[in-house]
Amino acid sequence: MSTLIPRVAGALLAVLGLVAAVVGGWFLANLGTSGTATFTAEPGQRVVVLEPDVLNRVDHPVEVTATGSGELWSGTARPSDVEALVGDGARAHVAGVDVSDWALKSTDEGKGQSVDPGSLDVWQESATGTDEVSRTIEQADAPQTLVVAAPEGAEIESVEMTVVDGSWGTTALVTLVVGILLLLAGLALLLRSTGRLRGLRRSARPTTEEGSA
Repeated sequence: MSTLIPRVAGALLAVLGLVAAVVGGWFLANLGTSGTATFTAEPGQRVVVLEPDVLNRVDHPVEVTATGSGELWSGTARPSDVEALVGDGARAHVAGVDVSDWALKSTDEGKGQSVDPGSLDVWQESATGTDEVSRTIEQADAPQTLVVAAPEGAEIESVEMTVVDGSWGTTALVTLVVGILLLLAGLALLLRSTGRLRGLRRSARPTTEEGSA
């Protein structure tokens, strides 16, 4: 009984440490020490709409880069203005992220003809680029919706969103280190209690033999 509690405690520490080390190591491998998170999607639509739930969910600037063929256009506006603009036009709608796959959650919406967003005067800011267009979303202007569009007959091939938060990398590193320390402490406690149990068994053996004689 005297070794049972240390053995259980050691096993729990080892398991907890292993889980923390794996989780911390996985995030550190993906984020790096700089805390750079990159999410991607391949929408395959002429128009892509990124909602505030994606762009404005953190306190840091968000960089969005879209690639495709031809002269690409991007613009930011108030969510209500964008909703009225796109109507029932076909588009890819991005409203979330999947951390397990580092992916943007994109769904196809609308059945009508895709609108030409660049022709309307509702945009706070807009930019163009050949085969690629990048925008940096500042959180001071939140909430904002970002629309990216390809020319008629072309599609947005990929969208990449990057967020940098140094605290994420620090947290991942600390979790990894703490996990390793807990794992080592748990293994040490297990080995110590196991060795003590063997010693008790050896010391009890002569007494048993003497009593049987």
